[in-house]
Amino acid sequence: MKDNILQIRLLPNKYKKAGIWVLIAGLPVAAAIVFVLISTGIIPDSKAFFSEWNYPIVYYPIIIGLVLLNFSEEKQEDEMVQNLRYKSFMSGVYFLAIGLLFLPFYSNIYTLLMSKSIKMPDVGGMLGALTLLLVYTYASFKYNLHITRKALETDEE
Repeated sequence: MKDNILQIRLLPNKYKKAGIWVLIAGLPVAAAIVFVLISTGIIPDSKAFFSEWNYPIVYYPIIIGLVLLNFSEEKQEDEMVQNLRYKSFMSGVYFLAIGLLFLPFYSNIYTLLMSKSIKMPDVGGMLGALTLLLVYTYASFKYNLHITRKALETDEE
């Protein structure tokens, strides 16, 4: 039975540090590269550049950093940690789906209250949804891991 399941191995724990560095330094480095490209004239029309490329420039460093954090092993990766990781991913997908389904409803209520015409709201696209999912998943996993380890430590005493 286990041979039929797709086996995806987590990244080694050392990738967590790389994920944190990408999160911290990703946006400033991307902004510096864009500034250099615009100031040297390689990109002649900055308005067109930012209208087409602003989402990848903002989202890619954040997504890459969060992927490295979410898919890296903990120092002590056991069944409890795997169970918490699974629960975090499942609840993240669940709440993302609920939020994306109800967003147009709440957005249209707001537009009606402001006496504007109803339209389908922009939910940030797939990059925004992926970012929200990864942020929630990582935070939920770390919180649940902390609470569970704390409870186990108090039980041992």
